[in-house]
Amino acid sequence: MEDETNKVFTPNSIEALQALVRDSNRVRVLGSDGLSKTQSAVEGPGHPKNATRISLSAFNQIVEYLPEEYTITVQAGMLVSEVQAALAAKGQYLPFDPPLSGQATTVGSMIAKGLSGPGSFRYGILRDFILGVNFIDGIGNPVHTGGKVVKNAAGFDIPKLMTGSYGCFGIMTVASFKVFPIAPESRIIVFNYPSFKAGHEAFVSLGRSRFSLDILDLDSKGRLFVKLAGQPGSMDQRVNAIESHLSHQSDLLEPNSFHDQWHEGVRLDAPPPSGILVKIPVNPLSILDLENALAPYSTERRYSIGGYVCWLHWNNSIEELSTILTQLNLSGQVACGDTETPLIAADSQKPFYRRLKSAFDPDAKFTDLYPTALQPVFNE
Repeated sequence: MEDETNKVFTPNSIEALQALVRDSNRVRVLGSDGLSKTQSAVEGPGHPKNATRISLSAFNQIVEYLPEEYTITVQAGMLVSEVQAALAAKGQYLPFDPPLSGQATTVGSMIAKGLSGPGSFRYGILRDFILGVNFIDGIGNPVHTGGKVVKNAAGFDIPKLMTGSYGCFGIMTVASFKVFPIAPESRIIVFNYPSFKAGHEAFVSLGRSRFSLDILDLDSKGRLFVKLAGQPGSMDQRVNAIESHLSHQSDLLEPNSFHDQWHEGVRLDAPPPSGILVKIPVNPLSILDLENALAPYSTERRYSIGGYVCWLHWNNSIEELSTILTQLNLSGQVACGDTETPLIAADSQKPFYRRLKSAFDPDAKFTDLYPTALQPVFNE
């Protein structure tokens, strides 16, 4: 007989999903941390054995794609990589550049974790491109929010609220996004500086400049990564202008060289082999303080989206990282890896969160971002 504690339910209809939520004391939707669509890695202390385990692998279709309207609506169990492939076939893409998309990440997991990649520097992060979300709340009721068109923005913006919520308010089933056309030409260059301080100065200067950049990232070795995209024939002139602005020569990265250098240290295409990958909201000027605080530790960092996000590969205790972030008045979110809670040193939103939690999930069936002492929580 199958062990009920390890059983995975795979509902194939909204009604079946509603019934599972209503009949369960706790619910855990199996997300994807670079693993299969239906299974998770080690069931750590944050994964209570009495939770009903649900896979959304049957919710894996494009509901509606209107290339001429630059919108797409998909089910939450669909792989991000499959969405990207469908868009690319029409010469379009997700402008917020979701990371970890090559590792079986689903649309629901992407939204729950609020995943935006380096390419979101130019046009905006996930929250700027999500138009609507349908989900099942903690009572088992279907909730329809937002819309499928760009101008539908009336009322409270629940789709943005669901972004980065780690599934604490409900189980997402459908989401709509605004998409963009792929530029006909692009160029990736890197500026190598002798120190992090020198690289950071160039990083801040370029971020404040008039240049239209698709990617502006800085790694912990002082390397500045820049991507340009636009009309054919304009790249050389734009590169020369940037080099003149920085008074520094760049290196053009070929595809293989780019992959090796870009993913050296912090990888955003795959989960770390050990430890956790943490997303820390920062600003370009607070980066040096964070660098100094992390100096005693053996960590890899990447400052992305023009210096407003730090990606940190952390192999030490969560308590140590929480202390560091608290002292700097910062907080972190776990993008992948097994932890007790997905939030680190993030208490400022607790009162607002509790009000929303009581409205959408009054019986606390889903993930609790601010659990009481010794209360187990689980990741999306």
